[in-house]
Amino acid sequence: MSDNHKTCTLTAIQIISSDCIEHNFEQVKEQLDTLSFDSDSEHLVLLPENALCFGDRQAYLLKSEALGDGVVQRRLAELARAYSCTLICGSFPIKSEQSDKVYTTCLVYSAQGQLLDHYHKIHLFDADVEDAQGAYRESDTFIPGQQVKVVDCGFAKVGLAICYDLRFPGLFQQLREQGAEIIILPAAFTQVTGEAHWQALLQARAIETQCYMLAANQGGVHFVHQPEHKTRHTYGHSMVVDAWGAVVTQLTTGNGVVQTDFSLHDVIQIRKKMPVQQHNRFTSIYK
Repeated sequence: MSDNHKTCTLTAIQIISSDCIEHNFEQVKEQLDTLSFDSDSEHLVLLPENALCFGDRQAYLLKSEALGDGVVQRRLAELARAYSCTLICGSFPIKSEQSDKVYTTCLVYSAQGQLLDHYHKIHLFDADVEDAQGAYRESDTFIPGQQVKVVDCGFAKVGLAICYDLRFPGLFQQLREQGAEIIILPAAFTQVTGEAHWQALLQARAIETQCYMLAANQGGVHFVHQPEHKTRHTYGHSMVVDAWGAVVTQLTTGNGVVQTDFSLHDVIQIRKKMPVQQHNRFTSIYK
């Protein structure tokens, strides 16, 4: 377990992205400029899913980059260095072995601008929703990832998940087993599904894993170039949920930030008083 004396500030940035990368970077920087970074504390900043490219299949394929190489990734590294924070881009399209599909990938940068790790989204959102979009078929564009990822950021071990992953508790149990103390959840949850399930699922995953949940969602109505010029409406309500399942802070819609101090000591005490990981008989019996 990480050094429980280290302190960290957790920040989730909520924006309303489009398929214009330059405009999205401007939104991100505008929110970063509102933050106060204490030099005595570590800082973890999370951007939403599709933070820098929120578009259609053609946009994702056109703007994708090879992992670790590309203008967008270099600019993300520069932002992490400029603001001296661990910066997590919720997702960006990364080239795959197939020319007609890409990964949707979470990118984790150190405060020195080093790409610490990445996570390819495992669960793809293929669902029908009663909104203007109607049907979502991520598997038409993206390839599912195969690896569960926990990154040791020094101040804490951070589990990586993206949006639709939230509905699959088995993934989060794996993250806890691999040592996660914070789990990040960048998302583009729709207005309809978000209103029904967003907060309940975040609290459930926090309670089950006894981890902090840092969730950055897209925050409103998106005008993107899609068939029939349909708009996307995302739910917002980015939030932090602590390891006891309490909502520490949250937004509603629009651009903004949520921020809180992370206490590893509190996580340790909760796990000590109620050691559910040790009590979990499914782990030992059914492996």
